[in-house]
Amino acid sequence: MIVLNFLNNDIDECEKEHFEIDRIVDNIHRGKIMAVIVIVIEAIYLIIDIISAILKVDSRFAFNSYLAMYLIMIIINVTYLMIINRSCGNREFLKNHRKHLDIALVAYITFMLSWGSVISLMDQRLYGQLIVFMVNMIVCSAIYLLDNKKILAPYFISVLIIAIGLPFFQGSRDILIGHYVNLFVFIVISWLISRIIYHNYCENYLSKILLNKSNILLEKKIEENRKINIKLALANHQLKEFALLDELTGIPNRRSFREFIDREFDCNVCEGSTISVIMIDIDFFKQFNDCFGHEEGDKILIAVANQINSIVEDSSEFVVRWGGEEFIYAAFNRSREVIAQTANTISAKVCDLKIIHDDSSTDSYVTVSLGTCTIPISEKKDITKAISLADRALYLAKSSGRNCIRTISEDVVEESVSVPK
Repeated sequence: MIVLNFLNNDIDECEKEHFEIDRIVDNIHRGKIMAVIVIVIEAIYLIIDIISAILKVDSRFAFNSYLAMYLIMIIINVTYLMIINRSCGNREFLKNHRKHLDIALVAYITFMLSWGSVISLMDQRLYGQLIVFMVNMIVCSAIYLLDNKKILAPYFISVLIIAIGLPFFQGSRDILIGHYVNLFVFIVISWLISRIIYHNYCENYLSKILLNKSNILLEKKIEENRKINIKLALANHQLKEFALLDELTGIPNRRSFREFIDREFDCNVCEGSTISVIMIDIDFFKQFNDCFGHEEGDKILIAVANQINSIVEDSSEFVVRWGGEEFIYAAFNRSREVIAQTANTISAKVCDLKIIHDDSSTDSYVTVSLGTCTIPISEKKDITKAISLADRALYLAKSSGRNCIRTISEDVVEESVSVPK
C-alpha cells in the first residue's frame, strides 16, 4: 500500500491519468502476446483432442467437453485480439474509455482464471491435477498489472469455482485435502507475485516521472544558465568596451591605446616600419572653461574628439583621448607627407566646428595646436619615444603662438605651414 500511495501524494491528477492510460497500454501489449500464445497452444490441444477422439485413445476422456472448452478459449482470445486491434490503437480512445477497458480487462482475466478452474475440475476424473488452474493463475498474476481492488474479482471467482467444485469432481478425501492446501499456498504465492510486479511497475513509473521532472528542471536550469551566461558575456563585453573608452568623449582611452599598440605591433611592424604620432591640444581651453563653464567645456571636448576620430579609416590608425584637452592620433607605416596632411585635416575639421571662443588670442573660434612625429620602429619602447617627440613638437606649436602644426624628428625640428585662420 505504501507504493500505491504515490498516486495520491507524488504526482498530480494529469500524471495519474497518464499512469492509468500507460498501465492499460502495457496490459494490452502484454495481453496481445499472451492471447496469441494461448490461441496457438489451444489450437494444438484442439487438434490433439480431435485426433484422440477419432482414435478412441481413452474412453474415460471427455473429448467433446474439452473440445468445447478449447474452442471457447480460442474464440474469446481471437475476439480479444480483434477488439484490441480495432479500438485500442488510439490514445485518445484509451483516455475516453479507460474505465470501460479496465472493466473489460478484469472480465477477460476472470474468464481466463475461471476457464482454468473449470478445466482443472474436469481433469480431476482422469489426472487428478490442478496444473491448468495454477498455470493460468501464475501467468495472469505475472503478466497483468492490476491494483488490489481490480485483481480481487478474478481471484475470488476462479478460486470460488474450483473450491466449491472440487468435492464434486475429486472423490479421494486425501487428494482433496492436498488440493486445498496446495491451492491456499499457490494462491498466496500468486498474489504476492502479482503485488510485487505491480508495486515494481508503480515504483518504476514514479521514478520515470521524477526523472523526467528532474530532466525538465535541469534543462530549464541549463537554459537559464545559458541565458545568464550570455547576459554576463554581453555585460563583460560592454564593461570591457566601457573600460576601453573615455567616459566623457566616447573615444578610446589610454588603456585601449595600449591594446592597439600590442595588437598592431605584431601585425604591422617589420623591418623598415614606422610609427607616426600626432599630439593635439585644444587652444586656450582653460579660458574657455572659465568663460563658459565646465559643462560647455565638456561639449567642446566631445565635439573635437568626434571630429578627430572621424578621420580614422583602417585598423592601423588610432585616436585616443590622452588626458584633459589633449588627444593623440597614431598610425603605422605612414609617410611624413601623409601625416602632415592628416594633421592639417584635423586642424581644419576642428575649425569647421565654428565654436565661438572669445577668450582665444589666436582666433575667434576654437582651434587646436598639433605636434607630429614619424620615426622608425623596431620595438614597443619606440612608441614611447614617438609620443615624447610629438609632445615636444606640440610644445613648439604652443610656443609659436598656437593654432599651428610643428613636426619633429629624432634630430631635426621642422616647421610646417600654419593653418589659415
